[in-house]
Amino acid sequence: MHPVRLAALLALLAMFGPFTIDAFFPAFHAVALELRASPWAMQQTISIYLISYAVMSLFHGPLSDAYGRRRVILWGVLLFTIASVACALVQTIEQLLAARAVQGIATGAGLIVGRAIVRDLYDGPQAQKVMSMITLFFGVAPAIAPVVGGIVFGLADWRAVFWFLALYGVALWWLCLRAPPGTPPH
Repeated sequence: MHPVRLAALLALLAMFGPFTIDAFFPAFHAVALELRASPWAMQQTISIYLISYAVMSLFHGPLSDAYGRRRVILWGVLLFTIASVACALVQTIEQLLAARAVQGIATGAGLIVGRAIVRDLYDGPQAQKVMSMITLFFGVAPAIAPVVGGIVFGLADWRAVFWFLALYGVALWWLCLRAPPGTPPH
């Protein structure tokens, strides 16, 4: 795969994190009202996501070393998509917290394994160049995610934000399946 195409794909995988956090912000108040959640409970939707993301980031690399980069990415994207659907279908704040934890577990696969793929395929200046391209593409995510989330929320409701994330997951899974970013297990 051409380095620019690979960088773009890996950046899309890395963008799961910012989109999962920031696209949800415009809908916070509506979620709290519908699920009768306190401000503290709503803050936990971010905290639980970040904690599960941080803990699982310790395991994505070793899992991809053992089972292969492609497999871990495909399973991570699939799990993220399922968790996003679960978020869209929740009826209680506790269910939302559980689904957000699963999103956090899955999200790190793109960023962590993506870096391992760059390390596997490139050395020295070429690796730095590809990582710079990923960072360039990735850098727009925190800026556009709340805007996209606000537009989706404005057109529909808060659940639509999670349906959007699920569609993002499906599209990315298809891209990864079609043009797999990966290296064989070691």
